[in-house]
Amino acid sequence: MRQLIEYFWQLLLLRRGPQDAPSSVALLQLLIGLNLVVNALLGRAIFGGLGRALGAEVIELLVSAALLFAALQVRERAARWRQSYIALLGAGVMMGLLALAYRSLAALIGTEMLADAVAMTLFFWGLAVLGHILRHALEISLAFGILLAFAYTMFLLGLIAQWLPPGLVSQTN
Repeated sequence: MRQLIEYFWQLLLLRRGPQDAPSSVALLQLLIGLNLVVNALLGRAIFGGLGRALGAEVIELLVSAALLFAALQVRERAARWRQSYIALLGAGVMMGLLALAYRSLAALIGTEMLADAVAMTLFFWGLAVLGHILRHALEISLAFGILLAFAYTMFLLGLIAQWLPPGLVSQTN
């Protein structure tokens, strides 16, 4: 377990790539479950409850799996899907846990400005990590990987907003 956490941390620091991830069905299933939990907790305030946030996360997981597979198929690298998706999911769990930690800290301190600054930092860091994963998986430049990561993120946000319009509620729910 320690080696996995270390791998994902190194991935977040752009020091390891998806090719270094284990190709394990059990790990893939575990990471899907962890993503559902962590990102549903993160999204409950935006989507007006845990159920809607869970629905948004299911959409995200399905779309990201399909788009990653399609991109790898186009580049004739479909055999890389499981390791690439594991890297994507593991990075998502790690970033989500960081976000939950900073939100908890910001709530204790009571500073919205710090929370917003950290959220933006995590957003751009997440784009860089996704771009890094795509760079290795698709054998493209980092700049193009980050561009794809940004386009994917905007597409996904628009898609989820169409299917599950955010229902903003107070942070106390």
